[in-house]
Amino acid sequence: MGMKWDKPLFFVFLAVVVILALTPFTRTWAVGIALLLGAAVSNTVPSSSPEGLGKMRKFALNTAVVLFGFGLNIRQVITVGGQGLWQTAVSLVVIISLGCFLMRFFRLEQATLKLVTAGTSICGGSAIAAVASVMKARDDQIGVSMGVVFLLNTVALFAFPLLARVFPLTPEQFGVWCALSIHDTSSVVGAAAIIGDVSLQTATIMKLTRTLWITPIVFLVSLQQGEKGKLSVPLFIVLFLVASVLSSVLPFTALFKTLAYTGKVFMAAALYMVGFGLSADVVKKAGAQGMFFGAFLWAASIVTGYLLASAS
Repeated sequence: MGMKWDKPLFFVFLAVVVILALTPFTRTWAVGIALLLGAAVSNTVPSSSPEGLGKMRKFALNTAVVLFGFGLNIRQVITVGGQGLWQTAVSLVVIISLGCFLMRFFRLEQATLKLVTAGTSICGGSAIAAVASVMKARDDQIGVSMGVVFLLNTVALFAFPLLARVFPLTPEQFGVWCALSIHDTSSVVGAAAIIGDVSLQTATIMKLTRTLWITPIVFLVSLQQGEKGKLSVPLFIVLFLVASVLSSVLPFTALFKTLAYTGKVFMAAALYMVGFGLSADVVKKAGAQGMFFGAFLWAASIVTGYLLASAS
């Protein structure tokens, strides 16, 4: 295939993903199909990956989350988020404690193991990026930790909807389980959306509550590094809350429902771009040691998340 056709391939298949997300027959599984399609295209035609893919992915994901806010009532956000603070705190303590204990048994560099622990305990790639900047981690350390989290996220996107058939959880409880046990926001909402809107809404709120823990963790890591503590709240969380407030007080129900549905289209696009990160090189970089470490932490996260969800 000539190089001049490689770059447009990305956008051709992106358009296919959008169509799948809009079509009633395929929209339920659009996020899973999008992820696999992205991985297939990137591994078959690596040169089709556009410049600035990371920024595009982040924009699509954050936009999806903000648009989901239009489908929620602010009272629901406060209720679920308030409960989610203690649940996410318990999960965070369990995973970080286990990660610190297991580090001594693995031969990977401590920085890499710490980044995997941060990604598993908080919110995947976003947490790794935030903590890595404070730790001044090397690119290869970030690459390995991102690879581990990306690969486990892919498993989660397909495994959790199947687990929903095995374990007796309500849609709300399943949403909590997804939010507490899956790393990246993209896979959390992708897995929860397959069960239904109730599960999706609960998972979105809980996941954003979990994401807020980036702030105190980065603050503590920066103090440990001997720097002045950094505090910040991601802008997309603020916009999500604004969207929820607007949908709660303004009488444009049909418009807000359309905006919330559009969020699912952006989510499918984000998963397609995430798929481009699942190249053969990523798998090789992650290696057996990194995958075992990440899998141990993830297993603990799944069990802890299930116990917390079933108790809610």
